[in-house]
Amino acid sequence: MRLFLNTLGFSFPAGVRLVKMGAQYTLVRDYPLRLLQINRSLYGLLQGLAAGENLCGLTAGLPPAGRKNIEGLLLTLAAGGYLDLHSTGFLPDENYPLVSIIIPVKNRPEDIRDCLTSLAFLDYSGEKLEIIVVDDGSSDNTGEVAAAFDVNLIRLPVSRGPAACRNAGAGAAKGEILAFLDSDCRAGRGWLKELAPFFAFEEVGAVGGFVEGYFKESPLDRYEEVFSSLNLGRRILLGSRSGSGFYVPTCNLLVRKDVFILAGGLTEGMHVGEDVDFCWRLRDLGHSLLYLPAGSVAHRHRNKLSQMLRRRFAYGTSEAALYLKHPEKKKRFSVPLFDGLSFLTLSCAVLSGTPALLLLIPFFFAAGYAQKAVFLKRIQVVIPRKSLFLSAVRSTFSFCYYASFHLIRYYLVPLIILGFVHPPLGLLLLIMLALVSLVDYRNKKPLLPFPVFLFYYVLEHGFYQAGVFAGCLKHRHFRCYLPQLKVTR
Repeated sequence: MRLFLNTLGFSFPAGVRLVKMGAQYTLVRDYPLRLLQINRSLYGLLQGLAAGENLCGLTAGLPPAGRKNIEGLLLTLAAGGYLDLHSTGFLPDENYPLVSIIIPVKNRPEDIRDCLTSLAFLDYSGEKLEIIVVDDGSSDNTGEVAAAFDVNLIRLPVSRGPAACRNAGAGAAKGEILAFLDSDCRAGRGWLKELAPFFAFEEVGAVGGFVEGYFKESPLDRYEEVFSSLNLGRRILLGSRSGSGFYVPTCNLLVRKDVFILAGGLTEGMHVGEDVDFCWRLRDLGHSLLYLPAGSVAHRHRNKLSQMLRRRFAYGTSEAALYLKHPEKKKRFSVPLFDGLSFLTLSCAVLSGTPALLLLIPFFFAAGYAQKAVFLKRIQVVIPRKSLFLSAVRSTFSFCYYASFHLIRYYLVPLIILGFVHPPLGLLLLIMLALVSLVDYRNKKPLLPFPVFLFYYVLEHGFYQAGVFAGCLKHRHFRCYLPQLKVTR
C-alpha cells in the first residue's frame, strides 16, 4: 500500500501561505481567516511541498514512527483547509489490495440485483476483488437473485440484523480491505480505485466516500440529495483519537481487516447507530478515520415523507445509547468570549423586550476585533484591515449560527410550544430559525424553492429531536442534552 504515496499529493490552495517572522512560523489562511502557529521542522516540510517536492521524498530516511506522525499532521492540515489532498494518478492493477465487498440484505430482490449489477462495472481488477452477500433470513427470493451473480452468498437462517451480517461477511472475507456497501446502493465505477489508495497513510484505519441520492425527481428527493445524514459534504474530514462525534456511515466505508477485527467488529443487536459506535471505537484505538468527497455510491433514500421522518426519528433514538456506551464522548462547544456575549445580548434583548441592549453588541464586536489585532501584532503577521474586519464579522455570525442550530436541532418542539406561552421566545425562535435555515439553504443549494425546503427542514429537526428524547427516556440517560462549553479568548 505504501506505493500509493507516489500517487497522492499535498498542495497549497489559493489564499494559504507560510509566514516567517523571526523565530515565529505561521500558516495563514486568508478566507476564512485562520492562523496556525507551527514549528520550524513543519515549516521546512511545508516549504518543500510548496516547492513541488513529493511526500515520499520529503520523508525519506525517517523512521516509520516519524513518517506516520508527519503524514498525520499533513492530513490534519488538509482537513482544516490549509492543504489540498489529491490523487495524481493510478498504479497498475496488480498493486491494488485485495478488497472484500460485504453487502447485507433482507427482502430486497430488486435492490440487490441493481447493486450487484453496478459492481460488475467497477474499474477494479476482478482478481483483486471478492463480493460477499449476507442474506439476513429473507422470506422472499432475495437469496436466489444474489446467487445468480458471481458472489459468495452467506445465508442466515433467521434475521440477526445488519451488524451481524457485516460481521459474518468480515469473518469469511479474504481481502485485506473490507468494503461495506448497502444493498440499496449503486456503486460508481471508480468507487474502490478512488478510495483504496488512501490506505497508504499508515495511521488511516478506515476511509469513507461520498453518498449521493439515487432518486432525484420529487421535491423530497432534491431535499435528501443534499440534506441526507449519509451525505457528509464536499470537503475532507478526519477523525483521530478525540472526543468528537465524527463517523462515516457503513453504506460506503472501507476498513482495514486487521483493524476491523481489533476493534471487535460491529455491535450486534444495535439496529441504529452501530456505524457510529464502530467508528468511535476504531478511533479510540488510535486509528484515524478519513472521509473523502470521492468514491461515490448512490443511495436509495426513503423517498416518501412518512418513511423519511420515521428514519430521522430512529436516528435520534440512538444518541442516548451511544453516549451511554461512550462516556468519554462529549458535545464540545468552543465559545469565543465576545461572540458568546453578542449572542447572549441578542437573546436577552429579544426575550426582555429591551432593544436598547442591542447597543452593547457593537462594543463586544469591537473588543473581539481588537483582541484579534493585538494577537496578530504579537506574532508579527500582517493582515489587511478589511480582511480582519470580515474575519471578526464571520466569527460572530458563525457562533450565532452554531448556537442557534444546536437549539433548533434539540429544542425546536418545546420552543414552539413555549413561544405561544411567551411570545418574545417565539420571536427569538423565528430569528434563530431564519438564520440557520437561510445559511443552510445558501450553503447546500437544494434545487427547491425556499418555502418547500423550510417545510422539510422543520419537520426533519422536529422528528429527530423527538427521537432523541424518546431514546433518552428509554435509557434514562440524558447526557446528550448537556454540551460541554469552553470559553476561549
